[in-house]
Amino acid sequence: MSPFPQAASLNNPVCVFCGSSPGNKPLFVKASESVGKAFAKASIPLVYGGGRRGIMGVVSQSTLSANGYVHGIVPRALVEPASELTPTPWSTTNGDLARSKEGTGKDVVEDDKQDRLTVQVVGSMHERKLAMAKMSTGGFVVLPGGYGTLEEALEMITWNQLGIHRVPIIILNIDNFFTHLYKQFENSVEAGFITPSNLALLKLVDLEGGEEANMDEARADEWGQAALKALKEWSLDEDVGYNLNWNDEGDVAQDTV
Repeated sequence: MSPFPQAASLNNPVCVFCGSSPGNKPLFVKASESVGKAFAKASIPLVYGGGRRGIMGVVSQSTLSANGYVHGIVPRALVEPASELTPTPWSTTNGDLARSKEGTGKDVVEDDKQDRLTVQVVGSMHERKLAMAKMSTGGFVVLPGGYGTLEEALEMITWNQLGIHRVPIIILNIDNFFTHLYKQFENSVEAGFITPSNLALLKLVDLEGGEEANMDEARADEWGQAALKALKEWSLDEDVGYNLNWNDEGDVAQDTV
């Protein structure tokens, strides 16, 4: 069941992986705001980790403020207050939205947008990623973040490689944050661990002008359109990845999308 109203005539949902902290540069916040606004204007529902702080909170609130739709997916352990009795629907027992305690910094999400904001509580981190993947038929956009952001992005890239799904995975190189990560992918190609064609399983996006433009706070509002452009232009040749059949794998098939 989709949390997004059919009457809203929305496009396929896109998941954003990003930090639960705001980072130490205003550019991270401003670029993330641009992405949220762009999603809303393009009628793309946002799926994300449900955090109310950091980049998570920024991209969520900017989407809502621009009249967009947002669905957060939060593991029970990160709900405030957390309890084994915390329910797993899209709201708490008193009808209020479940509130994530994840991350650092100010809580920036306004609860008066409940008509366009839903929160789903799940039992584990694994369930969170699986729910994100099933819902995000429009693909994934990756913003700066820490271990969790990197782990989520790498798993979705791996799923593209294995043929569990074949969707856009767009990494926005804000402040050249992901330059070294992409270089590591290239190192893995050179070392024989990644097939050269499989670099196409993801797209690293720079602004026009490259490294200097990526660091320019005055151009922060360009990142939203850069994300939309990359999603629209995404394509993946049939010979990229392994294209495995996951429909006849017994219990494993339950975890496919």
